[in-house]
Amino acid sequence: MENNDQNYTNLWLRFKDGNKDAFGELYHALVKSLIAYGSKLCPDEELLKDSIQDLFIELWNTRENLARVDSVQFYLFKALRYKLIRAEKMRQVRSTVSQNVFFGATGQTSLDAPVESVIMEKETLDSQINTLRKAVATLSKRQQEAIQLRFYQGFSNDQIAELMEMNYQSVSNLLYSALCRIKKNLKTPVFTTALVAALHLFF
Repeated sequence: MENNDQNYTNLWLRFKDGNKDAFGELYHALVKSLIAYGSKLCPDEELLKDSIQDLFIELWNTRENLARVDSVQFYLFKALRYKLIRAEKMRQVRSTVSQNVFFGATGQTSLDAPVESVIMEKETLDSQINTLRKAVATLSKRQQEAIQLRFYQGFSNDQIAELMEMNYQSVSNLLYSALCRIKKNLKTPVFTTALVAALHLFF
């Protein structure tokens, strides 16, 4: 991840100077990761894509005022997270207003159920993928988010704590409980062995 961070930092500095090619490279390098992470927070694919597009438009328009950041990927993940949270709150408000106008209802709409996540990038047998998906689907929304950030995006527990607005120990506990729950629901030896190794490595 260090090499990637350095590459992103170089692109970031060039983009801040108004280099459109660097801006395009940065977008194409990180958009898939942003979509993968954002899908754990927002089940609305169109809203997610619009939010990412808005994020990059804002970056370009405010580039001269942007500071140098330690991790470009972490900065963008955090910015997207706040943007999606705000968008979801606005959607809930609009939905509530619509209900009040047409039905006289005062109840708030609830968040949609989290999208089932996949925590392994490598190609595996269909049966293994389905087993893993079922195991991950048993996790809470915050557990899924933490798993995505730690094992798919490679963020440290300190970064996850800042991103999710938790303390370090709470993040460790969240990841530990998530992995233990997945391990309990998995019957595939390969996955179980990998998860046991992860438990010892990170905790």
